[in-house]
Amino acid sequence: MIKILNPEEIYKKSFDIIRNQLNLDNSLKSDITVRVIHATADYDIGRSLMFGNNPDRAVSNLKNNITIITDINMVKSGITGYKNVKCFINDRDVIEKSKSSKISRSYLAIKKAVKLYNDAIFVIGDAPTALLSLIEEIENNNCRPSLVVGVPVGFVNAIESKYKLLKINYPFITNMTRKGGTPTAVAIINELIKNVY
Repeated sequence: MIKILNPEEIYKKSFDIIRNQLNLDNSLKSDITVRVIHATADYDIGRSLMFGNNPDRAVSNLKNNITIITDINMVKSGITGYKNVKCFINDRDVIEKSKSSKISRSYLAIKKAVKLYNDAIFVIGDAPTALLSLIEEIENNNCRPSLVVGVPVGFVNAIESKYKLLKINYPFITNMTRKGGTPTAVAIINELIKNVY
């Protein structure tokens, strides 16, 4: 018979298994790695995480209620315990411009976000085009992100966009595989938020 554990026990046991199997310490980077593996049941994603330019600083920015920008509403919906989260992908002007230009909404939504919140935390979990759009703005000195969580998933431009992210001089968290997606992005940012409260 399978033993049914209460939620807290399941959570703790799962985290302990992951931490012990990878011999992880109690640093924030390790906590993020554990949370990502737990959310995806995929050790490869956790092992491929890369952290650039001290992403731990994002915790102090979150304490100051900095805006979080997401590429899609699914990522926005997954972020818990933090109210200042915005996504522009369903804005009428973004939809209309996407239809007329044949350019993806995620690409255009990031352009709009940068004009309004150029120092935000950007959390991109779905669309490589969103990450490419953000990197363009950074390269053109239009954006000074407090943190970029760039873990888009897919077969077209996912890896390429992540390699471009490695070259920016701002804090970032990414993973160097085609894997990623909403669960990965949400796990990363929620672990950072957990350290605020």
